[in-house]
Amino acid sequence: MDPFSKLPSLIQTEILFHLQSDVCVKQVIQASPSMLWHFVTYKKGVIRYILNDIVPFRTSGEILQDALIIIDISDQASAKRYRETKPWQTMKVPEDFTVEQLQILWPFFIRLVHFIEDYTSKATSVYPPRAYMGIPDVLDGSGSYFQGQRLETNAMKFTSLTSAERHRFLSAFVRHELLCKIFHPRNKYRGERIAMGRPLAKMCQQSDWKILLSVHAYYTTVYGALFAHGANSWLPDIPELSQTGEPPLSSVPHEYGLLFPDNTFLNAREYEKDVDTNNRALAYVLPCFGLDCLTQILLHTRKATWHELILKTWLRALPFVSWYDWSLWTEELSNSLTETEFQSYGRLRTDQQGRDYNVINWGTSMTFRPGNRSHEWVKEVQLATYRQRAWGLFDDDRLYPKHTHHFPTFYELYRMETDFEEMGSCAKLERKHRRSQQWQDYWALDLPLPPTRRRENVANADADTIVRHLGPCVRFFWCSE
Repeated sequence: MDPFSKLPSLIQTEILFHLQSDVCVKQVIQASPSMLWHFVTYKKGVIRYILNDIVPFRTSGEILQDALIIIDISDQASAKRYRETKPWQTMKVPEDFTVEQLQILWPFFIRLVHFIEDYTSKATSVYPPRAYMGIPDVLDGSGSYFQGQRLETNAMKFTSLTSAERHRFLSAFVRHELLCKIFHPRNKYRGERIAMGRPLAKMCQQSDWKILLSVHAYYTTVYGALFAHGANSWLPDIPELSQTGEPPLSSVPHEYGLLFPDNTFLNAREYEKDVDTNNRALAYVLPCFGLDCLTQILLHTRKATWHELILKTWLRALPFVSWYDWSLWTEELSNSLTETEFQSYGRLRTDQQGRDYNVINWGTSMTFRPGNRSHEWVKEVQLATYRQRAWGLFDDDRLYPKHTHHFPTFYELYRMETDFEEMGSCAKLERKHRRSQQWQDYWALDLPLPPTRRRENVANADADTIVRHLGPCVRFFWCSE
């Protein structure tokens, strides 16, 4: 018996609307003949109703325009055409979308919403270094997991964001994907770098490049989680966060907890070194390939037949010698902020009391000195930490944990760096060991011998392993089980 058959048509529409996800709707209409009939009959109206709630048509023209261009770019030839003709300068969003357009835009935005929810959930978690180890479930947006363990990170739903925040995140995520499509990584030579700079500058005029780089930093951490997964890294415990204003270093939850700066932010490059990709710095290159590549990998890590050896084989089989050989659009944007920019960035978005919570907290006990290598490094760590915690993307601080050190001051980070350096010449090796599950087991179980480094011989791996498990890359918005 079909439990939906006696429901009024309006109620059936509302059920589909509240499901929102194309995957969930598909499951319902496969199980219910009456819901299938209703969806087929009123398909255009139902999808438009769902989409308008995610990306309001009346106020999201630029977002929709970017999305249509992304969908149309299917290969390098079409990307080149867009670079040369610059149709986005004159392109107009249609007044009424066709059913075919709506059917593509629907999964496109649903997939993006899953990534936005993952980013906001991790950014506002009580301990981001642990949360960012999670691999997002991009198919149904049910959370993130690590080595088969579902993480307890509180899921931040897209609907919990204000309309301004939803627009801000969607605009940045869509524009980032568009830039990855139009300015996809290419072999570097001077002519391509010049050809990229001018059109890229024009496309970023209407976008906050600082927010674009925050989105890029998020995607980099997703690859970092994949590297950690492949390296059999340790999933850190959640510290008992102090409510007395003590600095983060005093809340390390484990005798052999992560060391600075791993206990502050997830450094994808360090986890890549742990998985051993022949020092090619893939963490800098892979995020620039956009969501088609990333989603393909994420979906296959869900499968029971997946093994970390497949990830290592794929990474080592990539045709990259070094990231220096690639022209990346992110290199055209300044990846640092001046002290003035640090102090003013996001100042227009304040909380209810008018406090500028987005202003970087330098602390009162130290003055940043440009040119000082140690200071520059700590500043880099601070910027990376703030980007991973979505600094400047929310209207206020209502979603952040109610303690004072979610955004550590420059002085606090500098003190942590100083303490780390005082550990001596073995500090960096010790930091690497702290990230390793094998070393954590060695310490926890008091084993007689320390772990030895075992390198898997992937050079002789079955040549079709990658093809069999990954297959040809498909568009991220059509990915399904």
